[in-house]
Formats: sequence, structure tokens, C-alpha cells
Amino acid sequence: MLKDIRGRDIMKVKQICIVALVLVVAMLAAYASEDVLFFTKEDVNQSKYLDPSTTEVNFSLEDAKSILISEKPKIIVESINGELIDKDGFGLIWLLSSKTTDGNSIVAGINASSLELVFVYGDGEPKKMQGNGKISEDEALEIAELYLKSKLSVEKINEIKLEGVKYWSPDYKISYARIIRGIPSLSDGIQIGVSTETNEISSYRKKWSMDEDEIALIDTKPSITKEKATNIIKEYMSNSPYIGKEKANTVKIKSSTLVWKEGDDDKIHLAWEVRFVDSSFDESDSITASAWIDAHSGEILMFLYARD
Repeated sequence: MLKDIRGRDIMKVKQICIVALVLVVAMLAAYASEDVLFFTKEDVNQSKYLDPSTTEVNFSLEDAKSILISEKPKIIVESINGELIDKDGFGLIWLLSSKTTDGNSIVAGINASSLELVFVYGDGEPKKMQGNGKISEDEALEIAELYLKSKLSVEKINEIKLEGVKYWSPDYKISYARIIRGIPSLSDGIQIGVSTETNEISSYRKKWSMDEDEIALIDTKPSITKEKATNIIKEYMSNSPYIGKEKANTVKIKSSTLVWKEGDDDKIHLAWEVRFVDSSFDESDSITASAWIDAHSGEILMFLYARD
């Protein structure tokens, strides 16, 4: 009985340590990207830890470790810790944490059914510095695309589209959107970090969770035009006590794009993603307000009106 209690206590301590490490790496990842926050405290709390001895998986913890070792050659094998979790958006994964001989921390997720590397954060094997260590955007993109070719099939590569490249010292963050039926997914895609100090991949994240069968039932031709979506936004702003009609009448649309978006109802919607400004925005503002309007019902799925 005492042995069982101690065993459970040890398991809890291991889980707490892994969660703590994940959160530390998450904060670094969040700092490096304004668009993608991979793990939040809520995400970790919602992850379901499973008992590997009673859960059927295709690949063991040792199999997952071998993938991480091949991905990060400077891993200290004895430092690798792992837990089996059910993570929303990723499914059944081995969550691994470890150290490298350089003293860096690595966190990775390995699909327990396919052994696919779904995310990794941490420094890899450094290469000889080029010049002053600041590679160009094109060079970073080339590094990312070579890495993608080593990770994805030609079919999967044809299902993504470059979304943007941003520099957040010391890394470039390169984002790819998943394209389904010719329309980008708001949540699914790939983000790669390329270090300008080592010219190596510093982070990798792949989310591929949208249900294609559900999307197949949705008409890709919107029932509501982008002009109608703009009117819906203006009406909403006019009726909002903290915005008002005066600002609503000065709305200028920056972009209107059709996207797949998951709503609060856990259903997938074809939506207009509208980015706009009004009279309260300065010309020098780098941000915009955003709204997502269901392209068939006209429902406002999300409205973001935030300032610096």
C-alpha cells in the first residue's frame, strides 16, 4: 500500500516537472511569436495524462526517444523524460523533455501512433556562423523549406502555403497555413523557427486537427459577401457602448479573406476574416482590429478591437 502511494507521488512529481518545463519553453515561444502561442497554462491543464501500461499505443516511449535523438543529436540520452498524454489538437503523443550537452532544454511531442514529430522547441546542433550571424530572410526561408521536405510528404507540402516570415531576435518565425479545399485554416498549419545565431531550426510546430469530412459538407461559396460582412461589423460597432457609431462610420477595410475557423460551438465555419482600422488608429499603427464573420449565417464568431 505504502509502495503504491509513493509510486503515485513520484509520478505526480514527474508530471509537475514536465509541465513546468513545457510552460517555460512556451513562454519563450510566445515571446518569439505574436501570432502563435503553442502551450498555455490552460492547454496543459486540459491535457490528459495516460498510463502507458494500460493505454494501447503503436509506439513505445523508447521509440519516441529515438526520434528525438535523431532530431537533436546533442541530446543527453539519460536526461530524457517522457509522459503519454492526450493533447487536444494533437491526439495521443509522447511529451518528452530533455537537456543537451550545451545545457539547453528541449521539449518535444511525438505522435504515439505514427512517430511523427509534431512539435519541438529548443536549440539544436550549431553550425559554423555565417558572417555576423544574421542570415537573410531568404536564407532562413530556404533552411525552413529544406527542413519541411525532410519532414513532410509531397502531398502534405502541397497542402500548405507560406503565410509570412517575421524576425524576432534572434530567430526568424516562418508560418505556413494549411489549405483545405482551396481555403486556409485559421488554426491548422506549421510554424518553424530558424535561429540566426546557429542557422539551424530552433523550433517546429505542426497542427493538423481540422476534420476534412466536416469541411466537405460546407459550401465554399459564401452566402454573405465581404461587403455585407463589413456592414455587420459596422452595425456591431455602432451598437457597442465602448466604440460607437462615430467610429463605425470611419471604418477602413485592410483585408477580407475567407478562412476555416473553429467556433465556440466546436464546429468549423467558413468565415470572413476582416482586418480593419477606424479613426482612432494612427497611420503609424502596426496593428489592426479584426473580426471573423460566418460567411453563411452572418454570425460574429470573434471580434478583436485592441490597441497598443
